[in-house]
Amino acid sequence: MVELYDYWAARCGPSRLPGRRDIDPVDLSRQLPNMMLIDVLRPPLRFRYRLVGTQVVAASAEDRTGAFFDAFEFFRKNPIVMEQYREVCDTGKPNLSLEPFRNYVNGSTYEVERLILPLASDGKTVDMLIVHFSFRSGPWARR
Repeated sequence: MVELYDYWAARCGPSRLPGRRDIDPVDLSRQLPNMMLIDVLRPPLRFRYRLVGTQVVAASAEDRTGAFFDAFEFFRKNPIVMEQYREVCDTGKPNLSLEPFRNYVNGSTYEVERLILPLASDGKTVDMLIVHFSFRSGPWARR
């Protein structure tokens, strides 16, 4: 996770956020299975899953690619998570937090550390988010 943050930070300018064009997936091949790309749409502020990594899909047993956040009960039950996404969009600052993570087939829950990194095509207005999960428990946790 530190490696991804450092990669993102190296692409920030003195007063600008990196855009999607500044991120090369080849550089992030090790992180991709645990990553998501989220489109930020306005107005009103909405979030859509653009890409969901293979390990995130396997851990949740659900591929949300192309769906909007508001279609999922998880965000209604965990409003703080939605607030964290909004805060990153409003401030342009990354967010690191612990999040509950659920497998929607077998009901298992895992603890994950989640990093949200803002991207902005114009350098200022957040229009995409990189989200990385680091599993702290369960079968996808690094030993």
